[in-house]
Amino acid sequence: RRFDMAPRKVDTLYIFARDGSCLYLRKFAGEMKQDAKEVEIEKKNMFGLLFTLKTFVNSITPRNLDEQEKEPIRYFQTAQYQLHYMETASGLRFAASTPPNTRNMQVALGRIYRLYVDYVLRNPSYRVGTVINLAGFNQRVDAYVREIAG
Repeated sequence: RRFDMAPRKVDTLYIFARDGSCLYLRKFAGEMKQDAKEVEIEKKNMFGLLFTLKTFVNSITPRNLDEQEKEPIRYFQTAQYQLHYMETASGLRFAASTPPNTRNMQVALGRIYRLYVDYVLRNPSYRVGTVINLAGFNQRVDAYVREIAG
């Protein structure tokens, strides 16, 4: 098995727009919160965490990074979870919560981004910047998350 295809379990997937609005939230483990206010707080907290962490890391990172290292945050880990992060050139932010000690998820987040391009951006009924609620995208993401979980 290739390293980038090693088993990985995704608990939660977030996609945020450049402005911080949450375009996509999908829970693969545990229960989705039923209270809309709690869900909105979770989204805001997650974006705030990512924004603050990126700002902090960029403030302490040397400015002479090569092109590969322009985005110094890839993941962080706590005792309870690991959060993997990828930002696109257009400012979309992809974050995946996984169990601690999960292997690098950059390839997986890149694949999810390609699914986003293929099944969201190329969908004529989707308006850019709105919440993603497309069955085809959900199905492809679900299948991919099951595939990488091994």
